[in-house]
Amino acid sequence: MKKTSTFGLRLDQMQNLFSLGTAEPDPMDEEGDNEKMAGLLREQLTCALPEHSLLFDALVMMMEQQGYDTQPLAGRPLGQVLSGPGSDIGLLRAIKECSKTLSCTLDSEVEMVLATTIYYAALAGALVHHDEKITQSSYDKLDESFALLIEKKWMAQELAELFSQAQRICRNRRNDP
Repeated sequence: MKKTSTFGLRLDQMQNLFSLGTAEPDPMDEEGDNEKMAGLLREQLTCALPEHSLLFDALVMMMEQQGYDTQPLAGRPLGQVLSGPGSDIGLLRAIKECSKTLSCTLDSEVEMVLATTIYYAALAGALVHHDEKITQSSYDKLDESFALLIEKKWMAQELAELFSQAQRICRNRRNDP
């Protein structure tokens, strides 16, 4: 039987995720790499989700399977969907599941890191704007993950702020089941 993590990721993928915050050299630690990563993340967050892109098509498919309306997703910037208070909780759940699946299947480390960042942004958006924890991870684990992401030099300011708000919620609820 294949062991899985609480996120549904393989152990090697979890190791890659948590290596983002270790003292070992980060593959995106060079200044040029940080700028490149920041640019790629900004592009993901500010561009309207185009039809027939991998992320859009995967989200639409997952949402339709779950009975959600895909209209609110088309043409909206992903950053707005993730951090906006008006985003439907079902949409955030679909983004969470889709980005988790993508992070497990992508070959590019950069794309995997982007998908993982979007995964956590969906979790943070649900906590901050809907007061819902849409993962089985503990508040302690979420707090740690948000802290690791906030520290990234390439992190978009809007996501860093969202992660910081979610981190405060996690700290307030650490003793909750």
